Amino acid sequence: MAPAKRRVLTTIVAGLVSGIAALSALPADASPSPQTFYQLPSNSQCTKGIGNCVVYPKAASLPSGRLVAAFEKATIGPTGSAYDQSIPIYKSDDNNTTWQQLATVRAPAFMGGPARYTSNWTNPYLYVMPQTVGSLTTGTLLLASVVSGEDEYFREHKAADPSWQPSNDGDRRDMAIALYKSTDNGASWSFVNIIATGGWQGGSAGAIGTNIANANSSRQVDPVWEPYLMVHNNELIAYYSDENDYTGYNGNGSLNLRGDNNTATDSHGQVVAHREWDGNTATPWSVPYVDVTGSTQSVAGVNQIGGGRPGMPNVVPTTNGQWLLTYEYFGGGQNVKQKIFADPLNFRATGGAGGTDIGALAVTGGSPSLATGGSPVVIRLPDGRLVYNAAGSGDVWVNSSGSSTGAWTRQATPVGAGYSRNLTWHQPSGRVVILSAGWPNGGIITQVDISPGGTAGAYYERITNRTSGRVVDVFGQSTADGGDVQQWAWNGGYNQQWEFQDAGSGYFRIVNRNSGKCLDVYTASAADGADVVQWTCSNGTNQQWQVITAGGFAELRARHSGKCLDVNAHSTVDGANIQQWTCTGASNQQWTFAAA
Repeated sequence: MAPAKRRVLTTIVAGLVSGIAALSALPADASPSPQTFYQLPSNSQCTKGIGNCVVYPKAASLPSGRLVAAFEKATIGPTGSAYDQSIPIYKSDDNNTTWQQLATVRAPAFMGGPARYTSNWTNPYLYVMPQTVGSLTTGTLLLASVVSGEDEYFREHKAADPSWQPSNDGDRRDMAIALYKSTDNGASWSFVNIIATGGWQGGSAGAIGTNIANANSSRQVDPVWEPYLMVHNNELIAYYSDENDYTGYNGNGSLNLRGDNNTATDSHGQVVAHREWDGNTATPWSVPYVDVTGSTQSVAGVNQIGGGRPGMPNVVPTTNGQWLLTYEYFGGGQNVKQKIFADPLNFRATGGAGGTDIGALAVTGGSPSLATGGSPVVIRLPDGRLVYNAAGSGDVWVNSSGSSTGAWTRQATPVGAGYSRNLTWHQPSGRVVILSAGWPNGGIITQVDISPGGTAGAYYERITNRTSGRVVDVFGQSTADGGDVQQWAWNGGYNQQWEFQDAGSGYFRIVNRNSGKCLDVYTASAADGADVVQWTCSNGTNQQWQVITAGGFAELRARHSGKCLDVNAHSTVDGANIQQWTCTGASNQQWTFAAA
């Protein structure tokens, strides 16, 4: 909730009738409940399992206010294979309310790049240049994505049996990470260069080293994955996951590649690495530098790093001069790890080979540890706050101080857990856009936007009844649809804190901080005594409330029925039920609002 919204609610407490007009002037919340961003058509055919054919959505907010998004769409290309697969680009010019396809970014082979990269496949990452670096000017929109040659595992199986359908990833040749740019807000794109190269894919996502093509005669597993872009010290930095075979690294962090990388037995390991570029077209990207080595393991008598498979890096600056690196790591302890260091190009110098469990980060009282499950994402907001999520939870965590030592607070969202969940700050709306894909809804990308909280009293209100002096409370801190709404003595719990979101036409959705769900008249009943509960936010008028002020107090009237939020039988005890009732002007239907 913006400061203006807090001022308006304070005005209501003071009894100013003009508060209604000020409330109705607030910006609308574009997506209060989860919406389908993209759904794979039912007749689609994919080069991998249908369940993960559409994954890895990423978004960016442009200086113009436009939102752009990209995702993997691994449907069969025009020649019946992975050849000429492309990354779709979508746009929203109405604050995440509607999205339309804007462009398609093809593989480097079709855009003036190396001919062997014939598929623009997966792991898109969108980034807006915050300053000019070489030939990349301020405001340029960049796309880094994983490109490849053919999926030979898919082609071989289809050639042997045209009715065969893949259940998982295959085996692509010539894996690499490519860089593209757009100077017209994502409408058109040009190929820039190749950031990093790998070899054969060798399966992935549960099929590593299993789904091997016959053409991959040495059974190699050397892909590169998951780029993350950042400008630092007047250079463009690309972090990524690297499955090439490395025996270690030098004093400056540069990686030592096995001389027989293209033929030696693979460890199926992976490291987090980065490369640096000054942005000048005549200058190549640097050699790879290691950030997280993982454990050392012996492979056919040769020690290699990469055990535990650290990957999916995200890097953000903190407000106390440190940098936070989050990544997944399946080599013991929690499967999401973090490192904190003063130099973002030297994470190898801290945290040992594997790093520290994400659960070691401090949380506020009542908040569980930060989510695990892999696929972590962390972003920094313009005011320094940090927001985090991972695949194992539908919640986000907010660090309101932005400090590396600051405490994180769990905030529920209306969208459930998903394999790949992106967070994007959208400045015009002041909200974080979440795009979520993968299990439990394969083939669907879901989107929602939230107001990130985390500062006590800054975003949420307590709603106090005039008769009892008790506040609106979700019983038992429930996060379920149908959680009962009662009155209880104020205790500061998140289940007693509410955000007012403008629903238009002078009405508001009233959203619980603990659950992310809306104050709702059950089954949209219009009857006196109908129960008030919490429910997943929608556009239903039984979740929209009008604030009517008089004499320093306010009534909350349900839009669908015109009836008032009411404490049953004028009760003054804890646990009394909250319901709707024909408005009478009685004090048990009058409320005040104060910052939580």
